[in-house]
Amino acid sequence: MKMEALFEKYGCDTQHKEQAVFASIFILQNRLQTAGEKLQTEISMKQWLLLAMAECCPEPRTLTNIGEVMGCSRQNIKKLAAALEKKGFVRLVSGNGRSVQVVLTEKAELYEKKMAERQRQLLELLFADFDVKETDELFRLYARLYMGMERAEKYAEEFE
Repeated sequence: MKMEALFEKYGCDTQHKEQAVFASIFILQNRLQTAGEKLQTEISMKQWLLLAMAECCPEPRTLTNIGEVMGCSRQNIKKLAAALEKKGFVRLVSGNGRSVQVVLTEKAELYEKKMAERQRQLLELLFADFDVKETDELFRLYARLYMGMERAEKYAEEFE
C-alpha cells in the first residue's frame, strides 16, 4: 500500500488519523534506515545514530546516558558501541563504578566530515516540500509528540 493510500484510507476521523501517523512513524523509520544505509559506506544507520547522539550527549558520555538520549537500553548501546570500537570509531573507557564512557576517535570525526555532504543532501531532499515555517511547525509538533511518548512509556511501565 502506498503512503498516499494509507493516508486516504485513514484520513476520515481523528482516531484513524492518529493510527495513520503512528504507523507512518515506523514506515518512515524503515525507509530512512534503508536509504541511509545505502549512503553510509562503513557503518549502519544505528551505529551512525549512536555517533551523532554521542556528540550531543551531555558529559559523561556513558553507555547509559547515550541510551537515554537514543531511547535504547544500555545493553543495545553496548552492542552498537562494541561494533564501532572494532571499526575504530570509538573507544570504550571504564568510568566510575560500572559506567563505561564512549570516546569518539579521530576516525569518527573524519568519517563525519566525509559523509557531511551526503547527509546534507539527504536532509535537503527529505524536506524539499517544506518551507521554513512548516519545518518550524513540524519541529514543534515533534516536541509535543515526545511529551506524549513520555506518557506512553509511563503507561507501559504499569504492565511490567
